[in-house]
This record gives sequence, structure tokens and C-alpha cells, in this order.
Amino acid sequence: MKPEQIQQMVQWLNQQVVHSNESINEAHQTNNYCKETQFEGMRDAFMRCLNKLNNA
Repeated sequence: MKPEQIQQMVQWLNQQVVHSNESINEAHQTNNYCKETQFEGMRDAFMRCLNKLNNA
């Protein structure tokens, strides 16, 4: 991957983490724990990808 492609991927992953956190908070406020758990899993997966890109 080219450096600019990696930078775009990192930006996209960061946006997904922010969106997931917002969705987690909304789901928690509405007591939708199934959806909350689903978005926590997504957030954690995005964070693992970010960590791998940062450590590469």
C-alpha cells in the first residue's frame, strides 16, 4: 500500500471508531444492549486494525 492509501485507511478507521462510540452511547441510553454489544465488537475490531497499521 502507498503511504497516502494507508493515511486514508487510518482516517476511515478513526471515523468508524467515532461512529461506533456514538452508537454505543445511543444504544446504552435506550437500553438496547444487543446493539450496544454489536457496536462494541465493531469498535474493537476497528481499533485492532488501527493498532496493526500503527505498528507496521
